[in-house]
Amino acid sequence: MKKSPLPVQSLRGSDKKVSGKEALVKLLRWHFGHAEFRGKQLDAIEAVLSGRDCFCLMPTGGGKSMCYQIPALAKPGIVLVVCPLIALMENQVMALKEKGVGAEYLSSTQTSAIKNKIHEDIDSGKPSLRLLYVTPELISTAGFMSKLTKIYTRGLLNLIAIDEAHCISSWGHDFRPSYRKLSSLRSRLPDVPILALTATAVPKVQQDVIESLCLQNPLVLKSSFNRPNIYYEGIRYSSNKDLLGDAYADLSDLLKSSGDVCAIVYCLERTACDDLSAHLSKSGISCAGLNNKVRTSVLDNWISSKIQVVVATVAFGYDRLLNSTGIDRKDVRIVCHFNIPKSMEAFYQESGRAGRDQLPSRSLLYYGMDDRKRMEFILSNAGNKLQSLSSQEGLPKKSLTDFTQMVEYCEGSGCRRKKILESFGEQVPASLCRKSCDACKHPNLVSKYLEELTTTCQQKSFSRIFMSSSSDVIGEDQLSEFWNHDDDNASGSDEDISDSDGKSLSFLGRVNKLDKNGISEALRESSKQRLLNALRQAQQRLDKLKIDVEVSAGFLESECYKKYGKTGKSFYYSQVASTVRWLSTANSLELTNRLGTTTSAQSEDITSKGEPPTTPLLSLDQGPTESTSKEPIDSAKPESSTCASPIQSASSSVMLPAIPSFSDFVSSRKAKDNLPNTSKKQSPKRVQKNLEKRMRLQ
Repeated sequence: MKKSPLPVQSLRGSDKKVSGKEALVKLLRWHFGHAEFRGKQLDAIEAVLSGRDCFCLMPTGGGKSMCYQIPALAKPGIVLVVCPLIALMENQVMALKEKGVGAEYLSSTQTSAIKNKIHEDIDSGKPSLRLLYVTPELISTAGFMSKLTKIYTRGLLNLIAIDEAHCISSWGHDFRPSYRKLSSLRSRLPDVPILALTATAVPKVQQDVIESLCLQNPLVLKSSFNRPNIYYEGIRYSSNKDLLGDAYADLSDLLKSSGDVCAIVYCLERTACDDLSAHLSKSGISCAGLNNKVRTSVLDNWISSKIQVVVATVAFGYDRLLNSTGIDRKDVRIVCHFNIPKSMEAFYQESGRAGRDQLPSRSLLYYGMDDRKRMEFILSNAGNKLQSLSSQEGLPKKSLTDFTQMVEYCEGSGCRRKKILESFGEQVPASLCRKSCDACKHPNLVSKYLEELTTTCQQKSFSRIFMSSSSDVIGEDQLSEFWNHDDDNASGSDEDISDSDGKSLSFLGRVNKLDKNGISEALRESSKQRLLNALRQAQQRLDKLKIDVEVSAGFLESECYKKYGKTGKSFYYSQVASTVRWLSTANSLELTNRLGTTTSAQSEDITSKGEPPTTPLLSLDQGPTESTSKEPIDSAKPESSTCASPIQSASSSVMLPAIPSFSDFVSSRKAKDNLPNTSKKQSPKRVQKNLEKRMRLQ
């Protein structure tokens, strides 16, 4: 049954509106099924209904959306909602339509027919629409602003709600330049109340949001940032977590011991995300990594509980997408940061995904000195891109100050909950925690970890708190995807690192470069799969050819890795692509020369170690009385070739066809298409005879 606003005081299109707490609670119960308002929700609703600007700071899961959805039902007209992500708009509009609320969104993903229908409803004078969701980029266009002005002059624009308002502040952890253009809304639509909502904003960001949006005498509402149902834990302190070899196994054991619960694991980079996801999957955990190609299907499976653990990077797009589709999955029990976050704001928002149903949940943070040093190096050398986008001074320094807070959270022995709340300006006693963090529940164990950490730091010349003061360093550009940017043009000097860490600067530079160019196991596996598909296509094209595609794909991938593994992923991936192109045009003899002789060399190497030779990768259809090998290969090869690698042995005895470049590949294909097919196909026996002749020549 489709619901409509309560008929007593809010007939659609009438000039009456709902007023008073009792009537607003009825709307809440009728449309959303909640018995009462939570926290500061009612105060915010009454403020905007009276025409007053409002700044509302509520933690994740605090019900911010209700602060503008109820006013849309309580008063005739349209509420404009500015949202940073299309996926979030789609999700909220779908949920509102299921509850019988007239809601739509405008985006570049919609067809012209849908957009025209929405505009026709708005222009009708009595729109059935109650909430219209748009992106900040759309508002900045002249065409949409013209339509918005028409709605305003006809008295149909009741409220402008700006979600994720902290994005307007260059001091915030998720600054978006497009949000800055929202400041023009006040001058163009002076009488429309503005509601700014955010879940994470330190005092300086709060003030910046109010000033940037030109809020007039706003009602400032702040809910406590305390999440009493979340247990905060910092675990597995080490000098070099990644090189210990047990971090993946430790996380696997932790997730297994927690049962089949919903979990989110955050990583710093996409390669780490892929590697961790692969490791957890091998350990039998229902898990998937979140990357560009499969993230939609992964999130669908995660929301439907087909997958319980999702591994994602903390970049803005991924996290917001996770948030947008995860608003209906409130049963997240574990949020794990596998790498240290860049700020307390980011950590609070990401860990806040846990326990949105108010049930007990956990926030875990793996902290290692290697992670800390790497993040310090990135922040100290990431340039001043954000500084060029803002007139405010000191933004790069702030990023390192924020990171210092995060380090103190990990390396301190005091109550973790108290540290989180103090970073947002809340002064609370440690007794508020009630042993809901590891520092309060197991103080002796945490102290032991910190002592071991101090000892290890002294042995490896690391300092515990590495920055002597925020004025001594410069930092990153504050964009959430900063770790995906190249640091080649970044500024920074040795003085940006504290004296005790100066010896590690050059090493960190190499580590950072290698990390970006590193070839992960996930990349090697995907390359092998790509070669495997190309070999299968070649096998189908050359129907007389019998080939062990699995082993051949492994050999070709290993060949690419041996040649270009040290030069970086770009060269490696390019060689894999060239090999795939070669496989698409190679004939039987070329494949025999490349794979057959190499297999012989591999078999020789194995035989010299006393092991039986493996079955050749490649063979041709032969009669039942013919043997696949007529004489030992070893007897025909010089002894000096025994120590040569398979690749060297093959290439030194046989002139292999060069792997074509992309331009050569295209030219050869065009030439073949233009020439008549006059070549005669060699018989299998002829090809085998040529192969044996070449082997004897070796």
